[in-house]
Amino acid sequence: MSQQYERIMVAVDGSYESELAFIKGVHVAKRNNAQLLLVHVIDTRALQSVATFDSYIYEKLEDEAKAVDFERQAREAGLTKIRKVIEFGNPKSLLAVDIPDKENVDLIMVGATGLNTFERLLIGSSSEYILRHAKVDLLIVRDSEKTL
Repeated sequence: MSQQYERIMVAVDGSYESELAFIKGVHVAKRNNAQLLLVHVIDTRALQSVATFDSYIYEKLEDEAKAVDFERQAREAGLTKIRKVIEFGNPKSLLAVDIPDKENVDLIMVGATGLNTFERLLIGSSSEYILRHAKVDLLIVRDSEKTL
């Protein structure tokens, strides 16, 4: 059975791992003639200790998210169906369920976590959470250099 993906969501946050997921996402989208959704979630949990919802901080974080210009790179690679989504909230639930449901995503692509075992125990891995809760296919992109 051949699976044709139509709407591919790639989680991007400016990290090296998300850049690897983006590169692979562009190739998968081209092969499938699919729409590429570039999703950046700004984690508001980290901002709870900051002065009550200071709008300047949110605007600054949103500007930084917009500056990660994967959309231009995807167009240069030949894709035409691209959409950028920036959300505020809990990255785990937004990436695993909320955004894929809202956007009718049929493939989620994320970079492998950079957390060590102790950090995963304390805060948990986003990719692990997505794996457990996503209703669609998930591709976790690993850095082949780090897995050797």
